[in-house]
Amino acid sequence: MLPSLRIAVATLVFAAAAYLYGLGSLHAPGNGDELIYAQITRATAASGRWLPLESEMADMVNTKPPLLFWQGIASTDWARRWTLLDIRWPSLGWTFLTALLVGLATWRASDRDLSSSLLAPAIYLAFLSTFRYGRPFLTNPPETFWVFLCFFLLVWWRPSSFSSRLLFPTLIGIVAGSALLTKSFAQLLPIGLGLAVWHLHEHDWDLRRFVLRSLPGLIWTAAVSLAIFSLWFLLDPDPAAIWREFVVGENMGKLRAGRSNYLAALLWGRVSIWTYFGGWFTNAGLLALPLLGTVIRAWQHRGEARADERLWWSFIGIWFLVFLLPTQRSGRYLLEAMPAVAILMAIHWRRLLPSAFATTIVAAGAVVGLTGWLSWLLVRALPADAFPPTHWLILAGAAAIVIGPLVRRAWLPVCAVPATLAAGLAVSSLLAAFDPPIGGFPAEAVAAARGRTVWAPQNFRAAAEIHSFLLPGSIIRGYPATADGPDPALVGESDLVVLVRPLGRAAPPGAIGSRLDLATRHTVGQLWEMLAGRVAEHLFVRAWLVRSAR
Repeated sequence: MLPSLRIAVATLVFAAAAYLYGLGSLHAPGNGDELIYAQITRATAASGRWLPLESEMADMVNTKPPLLFWQGIASTDWARRWTLLDIRWPSLGWTFLTALLVGLATWRASDRDLSSSLLAPAIYLAFLSTFRYGRPFLTNPPETFWVFLCFFLLVWWRPSSFSSRLLFPTLIGIVAGSALLTKSFAQLLPIGLGLAVWHLHEHDWDLRRFVLRSLPGLIWTAAVSLAIFSLWFLLDPDPAAIWREFVVGENMGKLRAGRSNYLAALLWGRVSIWTYFGGWFTNAGLLALPLLGTVIRAWQHRGEARADERLWWSFIGIWFLVFLLPTQRSGRYLLEAMPAVAILMAIHWRRLLPSAFATTIVAAGAVVGLTGWLSWLLVRALPADAFPPTHWLILAGAAAIVIGPLVRRAWLPVCAVPATLAAGLAVSSLLAAFDPPIGGFPAEAVAAARGRTVWAPQNFRAAAEIHSFLLPGSIIRGYPATADGPDPALVGESDLVVLVRPLGRAAPPGAIGSRLDLATRHTVGQLWEMLAGRVAEHLFVRAWLVRSAR
């Protein structure tokens, strides 16, 4: 059963609202790399030049091509509007554009079924990987768009796109070059292999016809894309540093074995093929069982598959196989293929068993229930107005979306995607309570830090960069979170220091102000104790802004 057009449109509107909610939050689900890229963007903007890229980390400068950092410079007006919202909103734009392409591609692949075409982008936005990586300031949103656009152009204008000798090879080369300039020249391998397989499929696997009619265009596409990527070397005043840091260090380093035995690393351990294969389902999140059902149903009905569907399955397989080769395997490398996964799930949605949707509903209910329970426990530990009325309305709405299909079984396939989105929105609403003012420094502390160097602890590279958003106008420097403070030899007399202390401990000497922060890296025992009610003891810490002891 597919949702009606009205429900499908409402689900898409709900998805957009869930993505917009908390976009500028300090605690929005994301990845630690965001702060690395933000720091490079801010440092480059401060130089007043687009190139070379600048960084306060000597070994982390040319870590990615410049397109992402140029995007951040433009969206923040050269870091004059330095907020998480300003630096993130283009990422959301890329994600929404990808969702639009997913809907259009599904419309064609499903023989113009409008319900499936509206369902597919909602599925894509409901994936855990999209919610986590599709909003922050990361390479994934623009890269996913450009990669998917390469193949969308081919399939949308099929068959004329396959027979084109110059127009489409050039256009796709420009699009692929944008993907390379966003992430890496290495992306040309899966893109090129995918395009080649699609052309072979179009020629009924006739190698001679492929070589004569398609291979010259594919070579031209590769040349155009590499020429666009090479602009980085041509425009940067220090191309040797790009070669040393990005080509050799960042890319070739991924081919070096983490173990002495490549085969052993492939078959066992954290980066094995089994963990990597599981990345499809962890990326799908609460929709993991519907994804498994899609694979089963697609195999059972493989004789009925239309050409577009077969092309998207081949795209997924190629992407998986190419990124199986490096020794660093991660489900994050599969993100560019998740739009195609959403298309295929929408095509087979009506064939899935109710039990697949029931697991999604139950899992979403568990997330909403746990969020509600933590919210109730936190009411006793936080100020009375920490949770606005909208938070409780969100929880009530999420509970209704989850309970409805459990009462009426026919609603299971209709409510699976909205329930998944509601669970993500509930978590975002909970985390937003720890943003300023509760999670921010008081005005006097912000004023005192302006124009001064502030040393902040970090348990991940560039994690201290979050203080550039909390203390605008200050100069942020990081020190190891395992240390009691920064190296006294590096701290100036006018510098300020952020010290993290347990919640109930008295203010340290020289304290100017403090903020409530969330503790990380909890033990299993601490997690159980928090669920039992000891939330304040384990969940919170207090970050104090103090004057230097020198």
